[in-house]
Amino acid sequence: MKKILIPVDGSVASEKASIKAVEIGKLVNAELTFIAVVNTPSDAKYSYFGMNVEQAFIANCEEMLESLIKEENKMLDILIRNLDCGDLATKKKVVVGKAYDEILKIATDENFDLIVMGRRGLSNMERIFLGSVTQKVIAQAPCPVMVVNE
Repeated sequence: MKKILIPVDGSVASEKASIKAVEIGKLVNAELTFIAVVNTPSDAKYSYFGMNVEQAFIANCEEMLESLIKEENKMLDILIRNLDCGDLATKKKVVVGKAYDEILKIATDENFDLIVMGRRGLSNMERIFLGSVTQKVIAQAPCPVMVVNE
């Protein structure tokens, strides 16, 4: 096992998963890649109700994405700085898309040996309506997935 992927969303569960990934990484001298996924903003929920927010939305979308990417990078920097990674090689990535799609794509494209992630992210409400990102990753991952409880 040489490459571990750690999805991070700022939740307590993802922080605990990060700590566990570092512990495992030290045992096998693995490279750690921390990723954060910025959800693509969508006006779909407004158009469903017949509201037209398209022009205002398009005007602010690029600026909003840029700001979100910058904040996710800061979060990853702080997390990695606070972890005791020792001599392990660490990388960070911020990508835009649906969390489970991006996690699975990176895990597959970059041949990760293990994904370590939290059981529950920031949004309980999102999980009720959309299903758990963790469950979708477990179901489709190209490698083993370790789920760390809060």
